[in-house]
Amino acid sequence: MIRSLLRTLSLAIGMGCLSLPATGQAPKAGIDPSRVYAPSDSTPTNIFDHALYRAYYLKQYRDDPADPQAYHWMQILQIGRSHQAYLDYGELRRDSIWNAAAKGRKSYGEFSAESRAAADDTFSHLKLIFDRSKGMINAHDAIFLSKYHYTEPIPQLQWTMARGDSTILGYPCHKATTRFRGRDYVAWYTEEIPFPYGPFKFGGLPGLITCIYDTQREHIYTLVGFEKAPLEDYIYENVRRGWFETTREVLAKQQKYFHEQPNLFTPDILTPDPRNKAIKRKSKPYNPIELE
Repeated sequence: MIRSLLRTLSLAIGMGCLSLPATGQAPKAGIDPSRVYAPSDSTPTNIFDHALYRAYYLKQYRDDPADPQAYHWMQILQIGRSHQAYLDYGELRRDSIWNAAAKGRKSYGEFSAESRAAADDTFSHLKLIFDRSKGMINAHDAIFLSKYHYTEPIPQLQWTMARGDSTILGYPCHKATTRFRGRDYVAWYTEEIPFPYGPFKFGGLPGLITCIYDTQREHIYTLVGFEKAPLEDYIYENVRRGWFETTREVLAKQQKYFHEQPNLFTPDILTPDPRNKAIKRKSKPYNPIELE
């Protein structure tokens, strides 16, 4: 049974939290608004599958465990026959806007406002593509100007069924708990949507995960919409040109380094230009979802 997107959410488990606006990177200033893009300007992609369904999750994240306020933004799970993908909804929208503009030979001025709005809704550059036939995840991420890729097996979580029922987005839900990479989690799932998937790398329950949060409530995912996917909703990756092949562990260390020493990352990081003024950036808290 398909509920409409962004239906009013009512949680019996009381998980409200304050929010800070999510921020994205706007397109560079100075682009000629009259410039017209051609189909050849479309982003080259590798298509793995066609999405059949979309699940929309509100992600809430506290980068400072001592701060009750949280960032929040929308993420999306695309479910196909053989693959699924999880990424920021703003990132998916931005790709679609760009490719549609190139296909329609639109000028930058015709789609720039919509593209900037999608960019502003993008908080994370992480994209996960699950190849269920191989049991593997292709993970894509970016730090400053560099893009990274790694693969890992799809996690096989050990769930414990718990007492308790709730209703989320109108779906009757059951409770389960697990531990994953340094955090303990409480999850709610519904058997009315018989897909054993969920947000991020969570899955393996007898129904779609409708809500999951760590016991410190630093990372919270809540289902806010579920629907059939539109036509031509592809599960894809951008062609990896100039990407760094790495591992999850190495990438996590690099992310931590970037948060702690952002001043070391500049546009001319490889060949410093003495004419460029130094930009002072403050370090930011680093509170990753995976602690191990």
